[in-house]
Amino acid sequence: MEIIDELADEWRDLCDVSADDHPFYRPEFIRAHIRNMIPGAKVVLVTARLDHRLQLVLPLVEELGRYGKVPLRKLRAPVDLNCGRFDAARRSGPEGDAAIRATWNYLKDNGGWDVLQLLDTPEGSTCCRLVEEARRDGFLTFQLPETWNPVVPIPADPELLQKMPLNARLRTKLRQVKREQQGSLNFYRIATADRDAIDRFFDLEASGWKGRNNTAVNCGPSTRQFFNELAESAARFGYFSLYMLELKGQLIAAHFALTYHGRCYSPVVAHNENFRQFAPGHLIVSELLEDCAARGIHTYDITGKDQEWKMKWTNDRLSIRYHFLFRGPLGQLAYAMGVRVGPTVARWLPGRKATHQSPVTSLPLDQGAQESDAGALMESLAGDVRPGKEHSLVGCYEDAVDALRPFCECTADVFLLRKNGGRARALLAR
Repeated sequence: MEIIDELADEWRDLCDVSADDHPFYRPEFIRAHIRNMIPGAKVVLVTARLDHRLQLVLPLVEELGRYGKVPLRKLRAPVDLNCGRFDAARRSGPEGDAAIRATWNYLKDNGGWDVLQLLDTPEGSTCCRLVEEARRDGFLTFQLPETWNPVVPIPADPELLQKMPLNARLRTKLRQVKREQQGSLNFYRIATADRDAIDRFFDLEASGWKGRNNTAVNCGPSTRQFFNELAESAARFGYFSLYMLELKGQLIAAHFALTYHGRCYSPVVAHNENFRQFAPGHLIVSELLEDCAARGIHTYDITGKDQEWKMKWTNDRLSIRYHFLFRGPLGQLAYAMGVRVGPTVARWLPGRKATHQSPVTSLPLDQGAQESDAGALMESLAGDVRPGKEHSLVGCYEDAVDALRPFCECTADVFLLRKNGGRARALLAR
């Protein structure tokens, strides 16, 4: 963590003048996540400066992993589904624009990676512009289908605020609950990292479906410690908000929120399922929007995917991208195996859906894995072929070779696949 701590103050100053700043890009957020969720990770900070002044910071972690079953060296964004989104911190204006090209030139010439994984980055972000630079230089890139993050514009006009949510039926329901429970509801915001209140919040989250599915924050000690540390850091820098809604003293809904530079984000939300008749999850959003409007906050970012309940509040969504950049012979082979061969194989195998979502894993790297991995792929596919369907793998193998050939730097890679395709046919003949 020393490398982050050394740059932290300068990094925060850069965030304050960034082209598109979010709390997820700040050093204390990145530090808390790496320390708790990927301890021991090798951290790489790519920085660009002009006249000794910091223009861009791109935090990454270096790992050994696989893509399309090809073992390789990976640089990736140091975040996961708990983090909302990811991007580099970059100064706005022409200096920041020049820093993007300088950063890509450094990454392009650095020999330490085969695939660069940039996940959960917004459309038009600095990371997306790095991908554009890579494409211009002829690098192979791949993007998973985009996801959508709901965004609620908060009107400053109280009359317009009363017309929310957009869903008229829900709006009527919330007005009825507020009218009938007037005097029994208590909504408030805590701006400090109050441990008892935070414990109460996460206990509420764990009491519902997330707890039953073992996905609540309390179900993972490292995840809970990450959010504890995030609350302390965000409170220290003045952007933590823990929203609580009680009915007759009992907590029925709460949001772990970050209020930052005119926006409010809710990375974790919870409600008491025993009070479903009061729509507590929507009721707290209604109160939260009124609080934000009174404080001059113009946007509520319902952090995460566009679930049905969120879209009752807005029609606006932010496009979130997941990019892969491939470099060198191993990168080209991984692209061919994961992007071109995988979907081709899936078309031939019964019961397998064609998909372009090639999994990336972070696993120990075998010394001999590079030569044997194409064979392992064919061997595993052979296990998927049902009796009486022997023709499937033979057909998919021929298509796979055709798909692979244009993307291999040398014929040896195609030869490996041909050789191991023969092994797969032998397996089918047993």
